[in-house]
Parts: sequence; C-alpha cells; structure tokens
Amino acid sequence: MDTSDVSSGQNLLSWEAKELYRALLGGQASPQPGNPLDELLTMRLAAPDPNRPGHYIALNAATSALHWQTHLQNLAGRYLSQAASVTQEMSDLVGAYQLAQPDTGGAIEYLAGLDVIQDRLTPLLAGCKKELFTAQPNGPRPAAQIALSYQRDLDVLARGVKMRTIYHYSARSDEPTARWAETVTLHRAEVRTVTQRFPRTVIIDRRVAVTAVLTPWEGQGAPPDERALLISDEAVVQWLATMMDLLWGSAMPWRGGAFVEITPMQKAILGGLVRGEGLEVIGRALGVSRRTISTHLDPLREAVGVESLPQLTYWYGRHEAHYAGITPSGG
Repeated sequence: MDTSDVSSGQNLLSWEAKELYRALLGGQASPQPGNPLDELLTMRLAAPDPNRPGHYIALNAATSALHWQTHLQNLAGRYLSQAASVTQEMSDLVGAYQLAQPDTGGAIEYLAGLDVIQDRLTPLLAGCKKELFTAQPNGPRPAAQIALSYQRDLDVLARGVKMRTIYHYSARSDEPTARWAETVTLHRAEVRTVTQRFPRTVIIDRRVAVTAVLTPWEGQGAPPDERALLISDEAVVQWLATMMDLLWGSAMPWRGGAFVEITPMQKAILGGLVRGEGLEVIGRALGVSRRTISTHLDPLREAVGVESLPQLTYWYGRHEAHYAGITPSGG
C-alpha cells in the first residue's frame, strides 16, 4: 500500500489478497510470488515461514490494522498541517500576481464584511514591494486587531517596504496603540496623528487601494460590520494617494508615547482655559504676557496635532486627569 492508494480511495487490500490470507490461516496455501502475496507482505499480514523455506505464515491482523491506522492518521495530520499553511506560504506570490496584473479599465470591487475585506487585503499586503500607506480613523483600534497586525506589519517592514500610518490624535492616549506605534517606528515605519476626520484607507505601492464606504447602508437587514471598496483604477488610486499625501503633510509625528509630555506652565495655562478663564486673566495670574502664553502652547499644539487653541483646550479637558500630578510653577 502507498499514499496513492489512500488518495484515490482504493481498498487497502484486494479480494484476492484477503482470500490468500484466509488460506494461509488454514495452512492450505503455498503462494507463488505475485500481487496478492505482495499486498500481504506490505501490509504486514504475512511473513516467510522460518521453518519451511518457500512457505508463508499469516500474522496477527489486529496488530497490522493498528499499525496502519496509526500510520495513516500521522500521514493525514502532516497533510492537514501542510494544507493549512499553503495560503500563508503562497500569499506573497498571490499578492505579487494580483499587483502585477495590468489595469483593466477602472476596476472597483465592493466588499462587505470584515472577514471578506481581510481575505482580499491579506495577499495584496503580502505582495507589497515598495510603499504601504494606511489611515486609521476614529481613534485607537481594538486591542485584538492591533495584536493581529503586529506580524503582518513587521513582515512588510522586514522586506524593506516604506510604511506610513496616520491615526486620529485621540489614539495617542491608548496604550496598546502607543505600544504598536513604538514597535513599528523602531523598525523604520513612520506614524503620525491628525485632528481631521478621514476615511479608513490602505494604499499599496500606489497601484491598489482599499477605502471605507462612507455612504449610509441601504441594504436589507443589519449593515455589515465593515464595508470597503477595492480600487485598482490607476487614476482613482493616484488621486487617493495625493489626498493622503496632503493629509500626511499636516500630521504630527508620533513615536508611540501614550501621552504627550507637558510642562507645569502649560498645565497651568490649559487648566485656566478649561475653567473658562480668558488669556488676560491667566496671564496676570501667572505673571506672563499673552505672547509668552502662545510661546508655551504652540509647541504643545503641534505635538498634539491640533490647529487651534480651542482644540488644544478640548484635548486637555479630555486628558486632564492624567496630568493631575504635575505641579504648576513659574515659567
């Protein structure tokens, strides 16, 4: 018996081999070399008789059955393990093939459901060669999603791909996201944050893009957990890349600290603003001018990634408890 017998669904033993085994049990046979005898020898159901040259004896069928059952189970386990790894091992080739296909005149594919999106996106990411741009809106991602992205992102970076990621500034206060940002930046990725709203977007080698569907759900039943467009139209992908480049230019670098460091003076100024005090009142209380207040707050505004003083005040109001241990003092 060999593996081809198993894969083709053939019986382990022919009818002739079974009849020969029964004859050997009764001592009624002196078989000639040939297929039935070869089957019994291979299956460990017969062996040469040591006392009678040219004769054969039947062996314990239960022992043979247990041996082959164990052998086939081990064989099946190896095949199942290999089958499970085929997609992963060939994902880079699948992605390379998809990315290498010529533009067919504006392909845009609608994807519904997170699993469907991931199934289409994974081989494309594995085939990424030069540049990966991702935009993650709505603040921090769930910790489980971040955990799954570590290996994928590090694999991309290990291939020498330039990786850039934009988050909404609120992600800075999320510890799992901060640890992810710190890890990937150590591997030469770039991470930035902005205050603007933007769609979830992935751009691969500026040839393929996946971006979230922003229109309201109008289908029947509950809306899918995620909806996206997979875009291979060259003009549309380039337009998306240009828009994301502009967003990137206005974003502030982030290397992973969960919170932006602030000085005691900055805390005192922002505390007054959160309480509704005007800059003149705050300046008199601290003994500084409005110009000096701006000098203290401008670097923080840039570090947080906001454009205006009201936005900075709102940011501090959300995170004021974290900075409670900083004691205000002079400039």
